[in-house]
Amino acid sequence: MGRGIKGGALGRKFLWLALFFGILCGLENHYQLLRLVELTVEPPGSLPETVLWKSVGSLSRRFWILPMMRRSAIARELGERYPAEIKITSPGWGRIGIAVRPYVPWLSLSYEGREYILSAEGFIWPKHFSVGTGKTSAEGQRLQSWEWDKQLLNPFIDPNRRDSSVQKSSLPIAEIRQWEDSLAGKSWLGNRIRTVVSARGGQRYLKVIAQRNNQRIQLELKDDPRDWEAVFAAVKGILSDPDLSKQGILVIDATYEGKIVARMVSPDGTGGKRLRPEGSESN
Repeated sequence: MGRGIKGGALGRKFLWLALFFGILCGLENHYQLLRLVELTVEPPGSLPETVLWKSVGSLSRRFWILPMMRRSAIARELGERYPAEIKITSPGWGRIGIAVRPYVPWLSLSYEGREYILSAEGFIWPKHFSVGTGKTSAEGQRLQSWEWDKQLLNPFIDPNRRDSSVQKSSLPIAEIRQWEDSLAGKSWLGNRIRTVVSARGGQRYLKVIAQRNNQRIQLELKDDPRDWEAVFAAVKGILSDPDLSKQGILVIDATYEGKIVARMVSPDGTGGKRLRPEGSESN
């Protein structure tokens, strides 16, 4: 007898719940209380429509509460498809606000023949993910071109997704910043074309490639910028030598201990004569 009473009470509860949800569904169908009233993106136009709705979902137009329930996942998905910090809030009933803070492009990075953008915050993404050309910084200046040798640390935390998502880079950002800051503004070297970080004998070194008038310059440096000012002073002396200010390729190797070696190289890079102008090599 007790079981029958309990079973009947439980059944009545389910009936009341069914009635309640039925009323809610009826109200929703008639008044569309859960419809999405407004979705705003700040700054306007900063997220492509296709990227936005692929993550938010078309069902969100009818039930605005759904994207709010999974806003962390949506922000993460958008952040992997678009180089920006994403925040999702609800400024009012039926309204969704998406704040977009694009990452600042800092350097153009080449790795294994493919082009990427490295941000000042240390994020990296394929160049085609960028809005516009992806070739200028926040100040409108052309991004400096860098190349990272495949013998070195992989630049990506998740190498398998390097061409399909924005991700945090595993590169030594603080060191790269020191290198870039130390090389910036060295107009006497010419127009810097690119900087290559490579390895030789198990040691990292940098190749700074620049165009100076009709001459290509390749300056090879150790990876410790604390010694560069003394090297730069010596290199200025080398570049002032009239015998080395001709057409062709001038390689200046400052990776040796206690000396700098300068040599002219033929355009195909296979020949050349080593030159030792005064001040270019010292023991």
